Amino acid sequence: MDRFSKFHPFVCFSFFAGVITVTILFTNSFFTALSLFGAFLYSVKLQGRKAVVFFMKYIIPIVLFAAFFNMLFVRYGKHILFVVKGINFTQEGFLSGLLTGIMIGAVMLWFFCYNRVITSDKFMALFGGIAPNTALLFSMILRFLPLMAQTAEEIKTSNKGMGIAEKGLRDAVNRFSALISISLEKSIETADSMRARGFGKKKKRGFYSAFAFRFSDAAAAFFMITVVILIIAFSVSDYPYILLNPGIHIQNHNLAILALFGVFSVFPTAVDLTEEAKWLLLKSKI
Repeated sequence: MDRFSKFHPFVCFSFFAGVITVTILFTNSFFTALSLFGAFLYSVKLQGRKAVVFFMKYIIPIVLFAAFFNMLFVRYGKHILFVVKGINFTQEGFLSGLLTGIMIGAVMLWFFCYNRVITSDKFMALFGGIAPNTALLFSMILRFLPLMAQTAEEIKTSNKGMGIAEKGLRDAVNRFSALISISLEKSIETADSMRARGFGKKKKRGFYSAFAFRFSDAAAAFFMITVVILIIAFSVSDYPYILLNPGIHIQNHNLAILALFGVFSVFPTAVDLTEEAKWLLLKSKI
C-alpha cells in the first residue's frame, strides 16, 4: 500500500514540484545523488521489479552517456584520463557530465513516480477550480498518449491474430493509418459526451472534488514547506557544491543542508514504511 499517494493532491504535487526544482537548480552538488537515491527508493516501492528494470534499462545508460558525451567536448580540467591525437580527456569533464546525467536520471525517475501518484482526477482537483479548461486539456493530453500507445499495441496484436501482419514500412503505414482513424473516432465520441454534459456553456459550472484536506495533510505540507524554506535559506549563503574548473574541489562542507534534502527526498518512502510498520504492529497484537 502506498500511503503517500493517499495524501491530498496538493501535498503530493507540492512534493514533486519541490524535489524536482531543487534537483535541477543544484546540479553540480550532492543534491542530485540524494535525489536519485530517493527517487529510486520510491519508484521501487511503487512499481517493484518494473522500477528496477526501468532504472537499469534507461537511467544508467543515460547517466553514462551524459558522462562520456560531455567528456568528449569539455576541455577544462587538469587531471587527464587519456589522450587521443593530442586531445586531453579529463576527469573534470567526465564528472561534469556524470553530475548532469544523474540530475537527468533523477528527474526522469521522479516523473516516473509522478505519473503513478498524480492521477487525472487529482490533477483536476488541484487546478479544475482555477483553470478548468486548461486543466481538462492537460489531463486529456496525458491520458491520450498512453491510450494511443495501448491502441497501437492492440492493432499490432490483432493483425498477428488474423495472420495479416507483415514486416516493413508498408505494414507500419497501414497500422498507423488505422491508429489515426480510431483516435479520431474516439475524439468525436469524447466531444459528443462532453457536449451532452453541458461542457462549453457560458454559465458557471459547479466543481466537485472528492479529496478532503485533513490534519495529516496539513502536517505533511507544513513539514515539506519548512524543509524547502530551510534549504533555500541555507543555499543563499552556503551550500556544498563541486567546483570542476580547474580541478575537482568540494566547496562549503555544510552537511546540515544535505541532511535536510536527504530527509526530504526519502519522505514518501519513509511515510510508506512507517505505515507498513504500524500495520505489522497492529497485526501482531491480534
